[in-house]
Amino acid sequence: MLRRLILALILLPCLAVMAQAGAWAREKGKTFVANSGQIEGPDAYGFYHPSFTFYAEHGLADRLTAGADLGGDGARMSKVIGFLRWPLGRTERRLKLAFELGAGQVDAQTALRPGLSLGRGISLWGRNGWIAVDSRAILFSGSDVALEGDFTFGLSTTRKTKLILQMQAGHPVTGNSYARFAPSFVYETKPGQHIEFGLSQTVLGGRTHGVKLGLWRSF
Repeated sequence: MLRRLILALILLPCLAVMAQAGAWAREKGKTFVANSGQIEGPDAYGFYHPSFTFYAEHGLADRLTAGADLGGDGARMSKVIGFLRWPLGRTERRLKLAFELGAGQVDAQTALRPGLSLGRGISLWGRNGWIAVDSRAILFSGSDVALEGDFTFGLSTTRKTKLILQMQAGHPVTGNSYARFAPSFVYETKPGQHIEFGLSQTVLGGRTHGVKLGLWRSF
């Protein structure tokens, strides 16, 4: 396990160059929760498949964030991960860097999930935005390793709306490597609460597309 963890830490920056903004620490005592449902397909038999995700993080301290990352479909849970994240280097610098270590189960197997995130706030056309790269390795209890990563560009288009453009890439243990484009639109329904509507289109590893509806809450 130690050898595979070291290998994953070597590979993570490589995946980040290829590729959920995790570089910013959650403020102490503050919580963020996101729920989403998605329908994606068609598969080789023409069927569409629903899935759901639940993501939460809480600021335990100024430099320590705890969280949970869950996912599945109507038949089973495919991912149950708890994690801790802490920033690397000075938190006041413009380029944010954070390391994350998660553990739990993925596809009914015990897994360790180290991750590395980079992020930077930007200003474009007088609007605030951000760029983030999040990369993760999934180390299974055997000898298998999966890689996944996201590249995200986000922009506050108005006081209550955000546009998010994301590229998602990965190399699973079984199946082909994939890349998909996943844009979404986020609207603030009231302070601390947002609704997200998103689309996805696989550009490598298949031709599936999907629709996503999500709810964000901060408190």
